[in-house]
Amino acid sequence: MLGSFAFAQSNNDVEESINMDIPMNDTSASAVTYNVRGIYQIDDAICDRSIFKSLRYPGGSDAYLKDLKTNLQKNVNWSSYAVNGLFFIKLYINKEGVLSKIEAGPNVANSTPLLNDLKDAAAKVNKTWIPAKCNNVPIDSKAIVKIDFSSMTYDNAFN
Repeated sequence: MLGSFAFAQSNNDVEESINMDIPMNDTSASAVTYNVRGIYQIDDAICDRSIFKSLRYPGGSDAYLKDLKTNLQKNVNWSSYAVNGLFFIKLYINKEGVLSKIEAGPNVANSTPLLNDLKDAAAKVNKTWIPAKCNNVPIDSKAIVKIDFSSMTYDNAFN
């Protein structure tokens, strides 16, 4: 009986040591993939379509998307995000062809850091646009970039 009591005492010591405050290490990681669906001119209802000329990026939309993807890869810490779904970057281009404002969305729970990173990446694509024109007169315009995100989160504690 004494041997069994000693075993129980030893077992309690193990349980007490497990309940100590042990710093936890977050070993989860995230892999984010994204598909940039394209860049689209937002319709200008003021100008008749027959006299409207769309906003253009020097080198075309493929050049803009390449520059944007480069900035996304350089400036965003993708391992810190788990994001799924369709997001957007809205670009406001003034009549001089200068990017004057950037919005990103949608606003969902905990999305503020990601949206800020998206806006920063778009702001670093630092070229002057060829502005939209109505009857050959430059006008303020808007474009939207749609990005579809998919994340896979995994725990690498045992790797």
